[in-house]
Order: sequence, then C-alpha cells, then structure tokens
Amino acid sequence: MSDKSNEWEELLIKVSKRFNVLADFDFLLFIIGIQERGQGFQKYEKQDKMDMINLARCVLFEQCGYYKQKGVDEEGWPEFEVLKKVEDIAPSEREAMLKKAMIDYLNDKL
Repeated sequence: MSDKSNEWEELLIKVSKRFNVLADFDFLLFIIGIQERGQGFQKYEKQDKMDMINLARCVLFEQCGYYKQKGVDEEGWPEFEVLKKVEDIAPSEREAMLKKAMIDYLNDKL
C-alpha cells in the first residue's frame, strides 16, 4: 500500500504544480471530468462542477469494470450502464479503487 500511497502523493504534487493549485481528490476528479467532456477549462457553475466530478467517477469505475459507456445523451454527455454495483464495495475500498484508477488515468494523460 505504501507504493500506492507514494504514487498518490507524487501525483498530487505533479498536478498541483501543473495547475498551480493545491490538488486534492475532488480536484483530480474535476480535471478528469473536464478532460472527458472535452470542453477545456472555463468558468463552471457549482452544478456543472458536480456533473464533471460525477462523469469522472463513471469513467474511472468503467476502467475498473463496474460501468460501461452505452452512448451519449441529447446534450452530449456520456451515459453508462452498471455492470457491477459500486455500492456493494466498502467506501474505503471504493476510494482506494478510484485513487488507483486516477493514478493510471492521469499518469497516462500528463
């Protein structure tokens, strides 16, 4: 676990320097959502930010085999189907799974 912990800390530092912010779990989800939505950085309302974070969670859970993208809605947002229930996983395990998926995703993109 310490290897993953070190990777997580290194990723937070890397992203913090890249975006000149103090990056945290939610910020990483937000930038993944922006990347997936393809609209780039702009001023987002609170609900838009929450939608970006939710999109990122879906994309990351798809990476883990829990969701599968089934298309896009009329507004161009990806739609996902549930393959396995995320709710069946303990919250701490869910967070660890998302962190690992974020490490893989962002190390590939940055």
